[in-house]
Amino acid sequence: MEFTNEQVMPAPLERVEKMYWDLAFVPRKYRELGLQDVEVVSQKNEGRELQVCCNFKMKPSIELPKIAQKFVRGGEALAVTQTDTWDMQTRTGRLDIVIHVFKTVTIRCDMKLEAHPQGAVNRMRWKIESSMPLIGGTIAKILAQDIQSKFKDDAAAANRILKDY
Repeated sequence: MEFTNEQVMPAPLERVEKMYWDLAFVPRKYRELGLQDVEVVSQKNEGRELQVCCNFKMKPSIELPKIAQKFVRGGEALAVTQTDTWDMQTRTGRLDIVIHVFKTVTIRCDMKLEAHPQGAVNRMRWKIESSMPLIGGTIAKILAQDIQSKFKDDAAAANRILKDY
């Protein structure tokens, strides 16, 4: 399952970079989004590479169909590890997301931060794959819907935080 989205930010590219390259930004955004038990596992800012890895718990934002409820009980928070990696020189990045209950699923997002007429834009290309026999495609589609349902809140949180930079 593949899809794209863009997160437009009403600020100059340099200011958006300052926010994205701040090691405190990712965990702050997760807390602002109401994620539970946010914990920074590792972080580095060396040369041109920045990386922040966090664990957190979150509830799905969509109602899960019966097939997914075999793995997740209704209302249950999911344990997630997300690693944000950026090449600050090329302004390209990657999100690697592990939802621990779905061990056969790979979630990756390639990102490109660019200038935009309204300020700056993060262009995101998502790829979700599952090696689970028979239902892998359905699980990937459900996870894609959940991710897409969170875009608006994620962008709003980033734009609120951006005001501090």
